[in-house]
Amino acid sequence: MLDTSFGVITLIVVCGLFLVLGVAYSWKRRGQSVEDYTVSRNHAPVNVGIATIVASMFGTWVLLSPGESGANFGIISLVGYAIGMAGIPVLYMFVGPRIRQVMPNGHTLTEYVRYRFGMVPFVTILLSIIFIMGIFITAELTAITAAVSNLTDSPLWATAVAVGLVVIAYTAYGGLRTSIFTDRIQFWILIPVLLLLVVVAAVLVGRTDAWSSASDAGLLSANNSGSYFFGIVLIIGIVASNAFHPGMWQRVYTVQDQRALNRSLWGAVAIAIPLTFLMGMSGIAAVGNGSVEPFGYPGVAAALFALAADVFHVWMLFLMLICALMLAMSTLDTLMNGIASGIAADLAGFGIQRRSLMNLARGVTVIVAIPAIIVASQGHSVLYVFLIADLLGAALVTPVLVGLYSRNMPGWGVLIAGGVGIIIGALYYPKPDLLTPWALTAPNGEQMFWAFGSALVISSLLTIAIILVRRATSADQQFDFGALDSSVSLIDDPSMADD
Repeated sequence: MLDTSFGVITLIVVCGLFLVLGVAYSWKRRGQSVEDYTVSRNHAPVNVGIATIVASMFGTWVLLSPGESGANFGIISLVGYAIGMAGIPVLYMFVGPRIRQVMPNGHTLTEYVRYRFGMVPFVTILLSIIFIMGIFITAELTAITAAVSNLTDSPLWATAVAVGLVVIAYTAYGGLRTSIFTDRIQFWILIPVLLLLVVVAAVLVGRTDAWSSASDAGLLSANNSGSYFFGIVLIIGIVASNAFHPGMWQRVYTVQDQRALNRSLWGAVAIAIPLTFLMGMSGIAAVGNGSVEPFGYPGVAAALFALAADVFHVWMLFLMLICALMLAMSTLDTLMNGIASGIAADLAGFGIQRRSLMNLARGVTVIVAIPAIIVASQGHSVLYVFLIADLLGAALVTPVLVGLYSRNMPGWGVLIAGGVGIIIGALYYPKPDLLTPWALTAPNGEQMFWAFGSALVISSLLTIAIILVRRATSADQQFDFGALDSSVSLIDDPSMADD
């Protein structure tokens, strides 16, 4: 463990550095338009697109959540985790081009929902997205507080407040361009450092009998049925919840063109798979080394750090602290700006003036972040916090996104299909031990699998049924996709200033 005073100094220096960089960059662009603040349309080339997408996808949670999954459920669950993370950019390869086609002047997913499904679904999905992003922010702040506490024994609340307030300061002020600016810096530092840590860690762990012990525990076995079930849960949950990530929808419009978007997303896939899998292997190594036990909470929730305390050198702990702080800020600024920008774009459709839009967007950023900071200081499992948002996404993803392609999906259908999916899935959802049910006991005891599977399958089946009934009975009420193009316009004239 690092000295607490040294850790606090590092925390202050890193946060202070990005505060200065973010505010200084924002000050240069203080006269930016609302368009630049929300989506910065068609400005990012491929290299910037890859950097900002990857930095937005990966936060401090990558140092905890995959390791927890590996320690509890084994190597197959890590395959599912890696596929799930790769599934995020793959999803946007399909829905990204479609929304740019039908709504070229768009900004957010909620904007699409409003004009596609009507006001009641719009309010419902907007509140759902704010809830999901609030969970994401809480999970990320929980991850960074756990990381810093494990490395330096500093108070949870101090880290949550420091990181949260710094990111609020430069993100609420500068908007998307500032988020992308810091993402680029964080990406080009993080990837080499993480690779260095992985290589050195593999050498150190390889000198022990950790892998043979992990194999004896069944964590490297492909015959663990629980690992398959949980891997499927991760694929469903990660992809579904990130379908409502406003930061990802922003970046669909931010890249220069469709070709740049696809290349950026493929680049993100290439990085997501090995990074997620390798981070998860730390949990298996931690069990094999005797640093943690499967489902041995609270220790298993920070398996990588338990392993690090046993086998890593001090300089590696210092680099882990730097990585954790940068990962947190790269993700938090995307989440906070995504919420703020979405609110600004949505309210622009109601005729609110530019200055009021910017102030409201910044105010919402603070309102959502403050309770997240408070909850994050409690030290819950990051994986469990994420899975709450994932369940909501699993129930809503099919009815909402089908509306991009089907003219027969009505707004009331989104509410019915999504609502029933949420209710059924919640009945199977387990308590924080990831095993014990809240209400219904699942066949074979696979609580998470039945919770997520039922939420996705039931909402999807209801969506199909609603479309078929609508097609048979109300063929004259099909939605005209041209209405999206004509209804959604630019908020103001975008600035053409370069970074």
